[in-house]
Amino acid sequence: MEKNMFILLTVMMMSVVFSVQAQEPARTARGLTESEQLGITAGAALACNVGAQLDDFELIASRIMANKSVTAAEERQNYQTYAEAKLKAYKEQKENPQLSCGQVLDSFSRLPIFRSVVYADGSVKMYDGSMLYPRRPVAQPTAQK
Repeated sequence: MEKNMFILLTVMMMSVVFSVQAQEPARTARGLTESEQLGITAGAALACNVGAQLDDFELIASRIMANKSVTAAEERQNYQTYAEAKLKAYKEQKENPQLSCGQVLDSFSRLPIFRSVVYADGSVKMYDGSMLYPRRPVAQPTAQK
């Protein structure tokens, strides 16, 4: 049982990268949405004190969720789903860890999502070279004279 949970969590963490490519909020083969998978990954990493690397992950994840959302309501729902999954995974890792924190941190630091680039206009160049564009540009500050 413990070995199965280890495999499941590892697969979920690594599958975040592959599911990020999906163009609709459909559930993956494991029955999780992209937002849930991103949240699970962030929650486990947070429980293991991953540090500043989590900030980078959450910046990229938030832009991915925003850029793939068709409406503002869908974007809010994605953030809510992400937050709930993150909290649940955090509690699970703290109370009943299926992986050691060393394993979580090692897997987390190797995620290909970290090869993605977020640009000032809110677009994201994914690790595979594809681009995600915001449905509306992020407001740019204007220079004051």
